[in-house]
Amino acid sequence: MLDYFLIFLAVGCFALQFLFTKIYSNRVEQNFETALTMLFLTSVFGAALYFAVNGFSLRFSNLSAWLAIVFAVVMIPYYTLSFKALTLGSVAIYSTFMMLGGMLLPFLYGTIWLKEPLSWGKAVGCAVLCVCIVAQGISQKKTENEKNKGNTLFFLLCLCIFIVNGLTGVIAKAHQTRPTAVDEVSFTVLSCLFTALLSLFLLGVSLCFKRKRAFPSMKTVFKPTALGVVTLLGAAMHTGNFLILIAAASIPASVQFPLISGGTILLSALLALLLFKEKPPKKEWFCIFGAFLSSLFFAF
Repeated sequence: MLDYFLIFLAVGCFALQFLFTKIYSNRVEQNFETALTMLFLTSVFGAALYFAVNGFSLRFSNLSAWLAIVFAVVMIPYYTLSFKALTLGSVAIYSTFMMLGGMLLPFLYGTIWLKEPLSWGKAVGCAVLCVCIVAQGISQKKTENEKNKGNTLFFLLCLCIFIVNGLTGVIAKAHQTRPTAVDEVSFTVLSCLFTALLSLFLLGVSLCFKRKRAFPSMKTVFKPTALGVVTLLGAAMHTGNFLILIAAASIPASVQFPLISGGTILLSALLALLLFKEKPPKKEWFCIFGAFLSSLFFAF
């Protein structure tokens, strides 16, 4: 029972992560540099947290290092696209695409590449998920015809986030199945370190080329409120991941991840409704509940 309580806490952490990301995007000037700064700070926080959790020790292998580098490369578009998407649309739809991508693509990788068995629940879940995405695309198309600016771009960004976050799950799954891979905590430390280094490098390059335009926006990042939000964002994200690692000892991934995905989708929508007064139209609620159901089907 305690392990399922940890899953519930992890769901709360991930829902708060999305909310803090939106708050941060509203507090700072929205550009590539401020998104990279958010990624750098949260990655440093994650590396320090997991290094401490691992007893200040770190295992290393060439395979894990290369996969951690690939993971870091994928995190750049994931954060920058998320940063832009949350300025255009609702947390509910963003979290729906993000969580389902992180569940569906690793599933497809496992089924097609690793030859994992396909259950009836996963097949139904895939079908429901596809219906939700198509329905959401049709909804955005109609909204665009009504000349509501930014809806099509938001949907396209969400599709990209669906794919990019799915790739992070594929990388993690590929790492888990390799005999020469390090433990999950060490891999997380390596991923956070490489992500921090890459984001810092790209931030430095961008600031060199865009000095007059970029430096004023950077001042908004280092305001106490923005730094506080980033700290809370990093704490929510990495605490949620840590709780998943603990629960994984007794709850199989086939049960754990559908519960986390479905719970995060619903809780994010409810918190956004309460805190940001985001009231998705009926068609979006249909997609949200459909996504919730599809995630539950994946447990069977």
